[in-house]
Amino acid sequence: MHTPNGIDEGEYVTIGGIQQFLYHRGENKDHPVLLFLHGGPGSPMLPFAQDFQFPWEDKVTVVHWEQRNSGKTFFANDSQKVTPTTTIEQALQDTYEVVSYLQKKYNKERILLLSHSWGSILGSLFTLQFPQMVQAYIGVGQVVNMIENERIGYEKALECSSQVGNQKDISTLQALSLYPEPQFSDAMIKKLMKLRKLQGKYKLAMQPSLQLVTSVLCSPFYSFKDIKYMLMSDVLEIKQRAILESLFKSYDLNMVTSDYQVPVFYIHGEDDWQTPYSLARTYFDQIKAPMKQFYSIPNAGHVTMLDQKELFNEALFDIIDQIKH
Repeated sequence: MHTPNGIDEGEYVTIGGIQQFLYHRGENKDHPVLLFLHGGPGSPMLPFAQDFQFPWEDKVTVVHWEQRNSGKTFFANDSQKVTPTTTIEQALQDTYEVVSYLQKKYNKERILLLSHSWGSILGSLFTLQFPQMVQAYIGVGQVVNMIENERIGYEKALECSSQVGNQKDISTLQALSLYPEPQFSDAMIKKLMKLRKLQGKYKLAMQPSLQLVTSVLCSPFYSFKDIKYMLMSDVLEIKQRAILESLFKSYDLNMVTSDYQVPVFYIHGEDDWQTPYSLARTYFDQIKAPMKQFYSIPNAGHVTMLDQKELFNEALFDIIDQIKH
């Protein structure tokens, strides 16, 4: 960062009793601070930041936090000890501590939250609980109800495979029924993985591609040691399992509230079938907030900031302009 008041640094901070990794980048520390709450759970976006983030840094200081048992934070701690504490309740407490730390570090009254996928669950619950700490809430790939997410995504995959007459895929999907199962069991994990693979084939979900692999390998923010985390296969089955079990059992934003005390913005890909557009739109329409706006991004799926960078940035910059005034 070549500006006198800029920042470009990674650091480990004690959050929730363990070492957790934060990466800060921005041209001017006086700008609003945007905390990026990544998805998964267990899927940091820092290794892809170079593909979407640099234009943001003129307007906000971007902070990536690698959550409990994720990415660089995973390697800084004893995973066997951390895994039993990797729960929704602890994730909310960790978020509180991270936001408090950023308030002090940057001398800010409130922090802007950009929350993606699982991060949108964390961000929504945090914003509803601690509105006095949040400048505005931005949901990307907003999760409203886990069971409904999966049901609609499954039906869409079945519809797509039927449209092209792929009998093998139709049979694979029919064999998954009942889908989703009400519990996040070992059987459900296997079904989820099979569905994601087919959703990826029909461009309904993010799938590993040569471009994404190249991005991670060339990332200025991840070392070869860090990249090993991206290759681990037990993130959902073990490391983040307690969170997923809770989400499948009881998470439904409709049952929490739709009354927000801060500005709320959604940026949602119209072709997102991992967190279906229709569910996010229906919930958003019920939201009461001092200011709210829904940005529909055409030809974009679940990772909207990668799928349609220019349109995503237009939406994000419009939001930043609105909250400044």
